[in-house]
Amino acid sequence: MAHMVGTEKYIITAKELHVDIFNYLDHKTIDIAVKNKPNERDSISDIALSNDGKQLAVITLTSKKLLVYDLQLTKPQKEYNVPRSASRIRFTVDDSKLLVADKSGDVLIYDITTDSSGTKILGHLSLLLDVLQTNDSKYIISSDRDEKIRVSCYPNTYNIQTYCLGHKEFVNHIELLPHNDKYLTSTSGDGTVKIWNYIDGKLHHTIDTSVDITDDQLKQNFLNIMDEGGIEVSNLPIVHYSTSSISDNFSVLALTVHSCNAVLIYSLSNNDNKFSHRLEHKIILENFPSAMKLHNTSIFVYDDTERYVLIYKLIYNNENVTVETHSKERMFESKEDTDTENKETQLEAIKVLYKRKFDNVQEYQERKKQRLEKSSK
Repeated sequence: MAHMVGTEKYIITAKELHVDIFNYLDHKTIDIAVKNKPNERDSISDIALSNDGKQLAVITLTSKKLLVYDLQLTKPQKEYNVPRSASRIRFTVDDSKLLVADKSGDVLIYDITTDSSGTKILGHLSLLLDVLQTNDSKYIISSDRDEKIRVSCYPNTYNIQTYCLGHKEFVNHIELLPHNDKYLTSTSGDGTVKIWNYIDGKLHHTIDTSVDITDDQLKQNFLNIMDEGGIEVSNLPIVHYSTSSISDNFSVLALTVHSCNAVLIYSLSNNDNKFSHRLEHKIILENFPSAMKLHNTSIFVYDDTERYVLIYKLIYNNENVTVETHSKERMFESKEDTDTENKETQLEAIKVLYKRKFDNVQEYQERKKQRLEKSSK
């Protein structure tokens, strides 16, 4: 899978074991050298940019290397071996540490001012999909494949503040609400965005993206594919998600929904504890994006098929948001021999996150047949 971050200073894309760093003038490529067993493929599983925009963290899937780069250089300043494959990395608020959410359910923390190995600070009983530290540094929030969001006190993470429970499928993205960081936003395989008070775990608002996907055939095609694998789903999952604040009481949420070639732009505002949202715009795309990020008023959309990043600008006027095409930047020009991401790759990446409700496909199909026969009577 491809990964990307975008700011006013850099566009950074990563795929396989290559990173393209573009400063809007020149490209700088990092090729990560790893030692793998014969016929063992490796790739970058996530990248993260520090809050001050000066450091880039990269983690690999098979070789399990955690690398920290100064963006002015191409050699890693720090290198760590992580015990298990990771699904997500993030810098802490002060940029002195890295949070690593691994696929066994543990969150480790690495002090990148030292060479010491990471320390486990908390664990789930399921594959972790995202992790973050709140802006006041008091909490670590983590989400998993089992629909759970856990809020842990920091640094004493054995003290659990609360859980945010309500999603019906895996929770693949969590972000603090940009214009009011006492709230948490989350996305899921159930196709919804939820807004929580993460201190008490109370759900305040839900955005159901299924009402904004007008192509019913997309949903049916996905349901049919999942049905063949014995997986029962009801909605298209959210794949990419990114947020930004436009004003003191107004945020923009950008997301993609599986197999829909568009970026959905929502506005979200609140008065006291009452929230309202609106679909502001749909950016129609030629292909389903490999990565998408929102930074301030810029939306970066990476198309790995064509190897370019499309940049759009948000225009905010009188509480209305419009979108303008800004520019198009070519990436990985020196890596024409690398594989491009295809629909099968994208499908497998999301498919593994669903849990089979039955032990085998045959049992699932039999239960489904009985259910349909009962409903037809």
